[in-house]
Amino acid sequence: MKRYYCQCKQEIFFNNAFCEKCGRDLIYDPKAQTMWSGVLTDHGFVTHTNMALPGDEPMVLRPCANRQSSILCNWSVSSEHDTQCISCKTTRIIPDQSITKNNQRWLTLERAKRQLISSLISLNLPIENYHQKTGGLAFDFLEDQRSNPNVALEHVLTGHSNGTITLNAAEADEGFLHTMKEEMGEPYRTILGHFRHEVGHYYWAILLQDESQLKAFRELFGDERQDYQQALERYYQQEKPKFKSSQFITHYASSHPHEDWAETWAHYLHIVDTLETAVSYGLSSYEPKINDFNSWFSEWARVAQIMNALNRSMGLNDAYPFVLTEIVRSKLAFIDSLIDGFASYKK
Repeated sequence: MKRYYCQCKQEIFFNNAFCEKCGRDLIYDPKAQTMWSGVLTDHGFVTHTNMALPGDEPMVLRPCANRQSSILCNWSVSSEHDTQCISCKTTRIIPDQSITKNNQRWLTLERAKRQLISSLISLNLPIENYHQKTGGLAFDFLEDQRSNPNVALEHVLTGHSNGTITLNAAEADEGFLHTMKEEMGEPYRTILGHFRHEVGHYYWAILLQDESQLKAFRELFGDERQDYQQALERYYQQEKPKFKSSQFITHYASSHPHEDWAETWAHYLHIVDTLETAVSYGLSSYEPKINDFNSWFSEWARVAQIMNALNRSMGLNDAYPFVLTEIVRSKLAFIDSLIDGFASYKK
């Protein structure tokens, strides 16, 4: 994430709707990828100055309609015809808001999703929602009987199907998430990690557009045409000793080539976002460039080492304990080349 400041010089954060020091209203502009300070009026959000470009003339932005809802969305809409921002427009189903706990769940889910969407925008990836096309991005935040006995579903599984990403809303609860971490053996399980993983499935079909790319994919990840359900059944039936494979970034990545891609994609987004944060806070001087994977990867290794050392100083587990072997590095490089190639093509 980038670092932002209000006009009064107070540091502000990505989800802030107002400055806690001076009281100015704040809005995130996804087109400019920056935060603005100003005043929320009946005619829209009137900005003072762009924090990145002092001296800019004031402008008027229209806030997302969900600014006044439970999720306190602080984004602006993309056009005068929109009522919701680019992130909120991808949400299709929300948990029952008549249940008080679901207000906080929806807030937590949407904040993580906005962070995801912000990363996708910065990478110049296409974001088309389910209103725009069949198979466009849609997020369904569902409940099951473990958290709400009044619903019909007994068990909601996180997953992706034809652009629709389903997430169990209860994972927004720390207690439920901790239980799932224990049951699934995934100590680094997070809402944002779910979003990044599942959206990887969505972009697989978008970025791999010809036979040469599919061939390269299969050489690295394996043949995705193998039966998916059978592969997952084998994975969940096997014993899971401490994972030491050099071929996969996580144990789950070994279940099927599609899951290997999605897990590697999620880590790619982890690295992109965390490295941007490191640059913003002066821990790194890396400048993103097209076709600069080697420098990017080397800088990440350095920053990850610092992160882990800081955690150990606090008596905590490593922030990033994953081993990026040469095989995993090649998979990350493949994803990087696809994204760079797509971005260059669209320009």
